[in-house]
Amino acid sequence: MTLADISRHCYELTQAYLGAQNASSIVQETQEAIRETRAIILTEVFSRWSPLNGEISFSYNGGKDCQVLLLLYLGCLWEFFALQVSRSQYAAAYQRFPLQNLFSVYIDLAETFPSLETFVDETAARYELSLYSSRREHGAQASDMAAAFSDFLERYPETQAILIGVRATDPFGETLKPVQKTDKGWPDFYRVQPLLHWRLAHVWSFLLYSGEPVCGLYEHGFTSIGSVDTTLPNPHLRGLGETAPQHKFQWEVEHSYGIAGSGINARPLDPSDVSWLAALGEDKYLPGWYLTDDSVERAGRIKRKK
Repeated sequence: MTLADISRHCYELTQAYLGAQNASSIVQETQEAIRETRAIILTEVFSRWSPLNGEISFSYNGGKDCQVLLLLYLGCLWEFFALQVSRSQYAAAYQRFPLQNLFSVYIDLAETFPSLETFVDETAARYELSLYSSRREHGAQASDMAAAFSDFLERYPETQAILIGVRATDPFGETLKPVQKTDKGWPDFYRVQPLLHWRLAHVWSFLLYSGEPVCGLYEHGFTSIGSVDTTLPNPHLRGLGETAPQHKFQWEVEHSYGIAGSGINARPLDPSDVSWLAALGEDKYLPGWYLTDDSVERAGRIKRKK
């Protein structure tokens, strides 16, 4: 698919989700969360920077939050383009989507799981991301997050704003605003954070409904993925095995966009991650989407014992 194709797909799946009726209270809450996010992007962000000329870029690491934001952003991108076409003096048949790729930055500060690395590559291709990382560009990881963004902006100096999939429940997230300039000591750009009001249940609901590929680590008890040295499956999902209750997103899975009833599209794990999980012991973990409690979402983000 081209960027135009995937943007239109994301617009249509978003509209399908927003049009759902008689679904769960979680779906209804998520619909409101999506409307608020779309209003930030379409009204506040696109009125300040054009998304069609490289002024807006995207921070992508393959995690669930930034994937949800990417799906919503691409849908807004298609809507913005369609609006420009409708206002043009030229017929739609003579107008083409002006972007081939979405400028994106991958902040790779530490060694992460091979399954996540593969997922980043697969989805970067699927979503037509022109994905930059210091390791891929220079053969070495950036020294810190500010340095990584500085490297990116040197490559894409037209960037004025970068979308970031952070929520208020993330560390220091409660102090953030949907659109804010970077702090002193950082490269000069605007952080766009349209998911601050989202809860964990909203993320799972829209992502599972989307039918899009999901990083396979989430199927094995992960709820927040960091580096290999600081991430374990969430202990709150350990050990229920065959006695596991039904998760709260059955409607989303049964009605998932484009693959209704086909199950959750979790990608297979890299063999090295399968071995890594086996070395942790015999405990089994429920998939991450069984957890909806924001307060323990990062319970697996701890220092591993050596």
